[in-house]
Amino acid sequence: MTASAPNRRGRPADPVARAERQAQILDAAHACFLRRGFHATTTAEISAEAGISIAGLYQYFENKEALVLALVEKDLELGIALIDRLRDAEDFLFVVEQVLGALATDPVIESMARLRVEIVAEASRSPAVAEMLVASDVRMTAALTHVITSAQARGQIDPNVDPEEVALAVSCLCDGIYGRLCLPNAARGPFVAASLAMIRRTIAPDSAR
Repeated sequence: MTASAPNRRGRPADPVARAERQAQILDAAHACFLRRGFHATTTAEISAEAGISIAGLYQYFENKEALVLALVEKDLELGIALIDRLRDAEDFLFVVEQVLGALATDPVIESMARLRVEIVAEASRSPAVAEMLVASDVRMTAALTHVITSAQARGQIDPNVDPEEVALAVSCLCDGIYGRLCLPNAARGPFVAASLAMIRRTIAPDSAR
């Protein structure tokens, strides 16, 4: 009888346990990248933060760039979740104001926003990260375009605006808000309020402006 090969240390065979360990490593990488930036952070620091050996970390992510790509995907999931709040909104613009307001006050979103600034900087150096960011933006724009089109059909948005054009403009505004989240609180509110006012003037039906 042939003995079965032992499981590698740090790599659970159970899919649930493996997913939990991956999330643990990503959380650790997130914390380290925020403290020291991508290039200053070492895999040894990430593994120590995660409570896993360096060899164990490499069983999940082959290098730091792979961790960055996984964090881009996580950022996309957060963005899609925010867009989903708009999908069947009874008052589209009210929910838009809630979502954009949350960008300036929600600590989870603030943390991801600060990381996104790091990711964008890394994209200027890494073609793989830049490609991943472009793909992420394409998916975000498509999702936002869809909910804007649906809101137009419900009479909540001016039917004369171009949904994709609005989606791209809102994405750019959000990128600006993400950058502002790296600044003190006093620098956030006016920027968010101005963005909300401009969106309402641009896309609201005449009766709602």
